[in-house]
Amino acid sequence: MLFSVIKPIFQSAGFLISIFANALVIFLVITESPQKLGNYRFLVCYLSVISTIYAFLDFVVAPYTYSHENSALAIMHLEDTVFESIPYFAFLLIVSMCGCFGVNITAIAINFIYRFFALEREGRLRYFDGKRLLIWITLSLINGFITSMLYLTIGPRDEISDYVRENLKLDYQVDIDKSTYVGWLYWKLEFGSKVLNMRDLEVYLGLNALMMVPFCIIILYGFKSYLKIKDLISHGESEYSKRLQLQLYKALVSQTLIPVIFLFAPTGFLLTCPLFGIDIKWSNEPITIIYSIYLAVDSMPIIFLVDEYRNAFLNFFRKILSKPQVATVHYSTSVEMF
Repeated sequence: MLFSVIKPIFQSAGFLISIFANALVIFLVITESPQKLGNYRFLVCYLSVISTIYAFLDFVVAPYTYSHENSALAIMHLEDTVFESIPYFAFLLIVSMCGCFGVNITAIAINFIYRFFALEREGRLRYFDGKRLLIWITLSLINGFITSMLYLTIGPRDEISDYVRENLKLDYQVDIDKSTYVGWLYWKLEFGSKVLNMRDLEVYLGLNALMMVPFCIIILYGFKSYLKIKDLISHGESEYSKRLQLQLYKALVSQTLIPVIFLFAPTGFLLTCPLFGIDIKWSNEPITIIYSIYLAVDSMPIIFLVDEYRNAFLNFFRKILSKPQVATVHYSTSVEMF
């Protein structure tokens, strides 16, 4: 089966690229950041650390995303692995991976709030000073913890295993009895009639709320930042200021689209369609791959769209090839980088 060959390649490549890219981001932020970056350096490093942990857990779990009629699952196949004899530990790994997802999307939203405050230039960056920065980080960890607790309630159950067993074996050659998973079965049969599974619905609504709050923050502050950047570009006092704000705009668009396309959209699609009886079995394989792509491209905008980081990265290869290096020229300006 082609997918059984492609899946480990994409997941392994996504993991390796993510580890390299996030380590590179942390190194560049520490060594090459302009002074005006302020506490945003710590937020970028924090997001890179969370992304690295997320990538590691995704690599270990190597999940299959699977939807069949009224069900949606994230499955870890245990057969012939070191986890086959410790399925509950493997289940906790899946829960931890899902919790990292909650931390990650909240950290992204916090980044957007910081960047808007910096563009706004009304002194509200003081809310990210000192110990207040730890409060923001704690908020993302709390979101991840609550997310994990909700996923703990939707572990393996006979009603789901029986529901997907035959089709999962047919589609993926995966034995549900030699796997662990988190999953939903929105509709179940009782006395020959379909009945809404209220427990799974409640978990869905809870997770949906936890995901929609940071999503709405990203959209709101992304749009407000776009308007602010557009205004600053049109009223910039120097070519440097205009170039800097255009650079910020490009990074903003990229870092908005990446989580929307590779995180929010596929997750929302996977969890919502089965609730309304829409069979999206055809999307199982693409969504599994999309998550791996996200891990690989998540850190790219910050490396290539911020001049200081891009030049430092490219100068390393120019030095190897003995080509002229590029220096970033710093001007005295009141405009902040983020």
